[in-house]
Amino acid sequence: MKTLSWGNTTNKKQKRIEARLITYYDAQADRLFEFTTNSKTMKPSTIAQLYQRRWQIETLFKRLKQNNQLRYFLGDNENAIRIQIWCSLIADFLIKLVQNMIKRRWSFANISSMIRIHLMSYTSLLSFLENPEKSTFYQYNPLPNQLTLFSSS
Repeated sequence: MKTLSWGNTTNKKQKRIEARLITYYDAQADRLFEFTTNSKTMKPSTIAQLYQRRWQIETLFKRLKQNNQLRYFLGDNENAIRIQIWCSLIADFLIKLVQNMIKRRWSFANISSMIRIHLMSYTSLLSFLENPEKSTFYQYNPLPNQLTLFSSS
């Protein structure tokens, strides 16, 4: 156990907390990690797993901030904000799913940009992402018994 100083050195009432320094060796990455925690009961491996998951969550939020427009919320109440965040998470999941389905390696940002560009075109997304040079765009032909919203005359 180490005692860490908390606060400014000019402050006469320094708060002291007890903390544990945990070292964890990752054999797969051949790296040594050091974590500081105030938990006295958790195993070092559990704390290392928590930090690893924390990094995955940070990566997810970074990707959400870079690729989804969550800088401005469309509504100002809690429900509107939740809906927008859930829609961003679902879109992120679907793009990640497409990224894992195709053999050709595309970055997440490039896939989301291609989907945004070709959202209203009639083409197979997976075949386009596999081979963009040879993909074909289809002409939209409505069914004969399909009603039209506006008359063409």
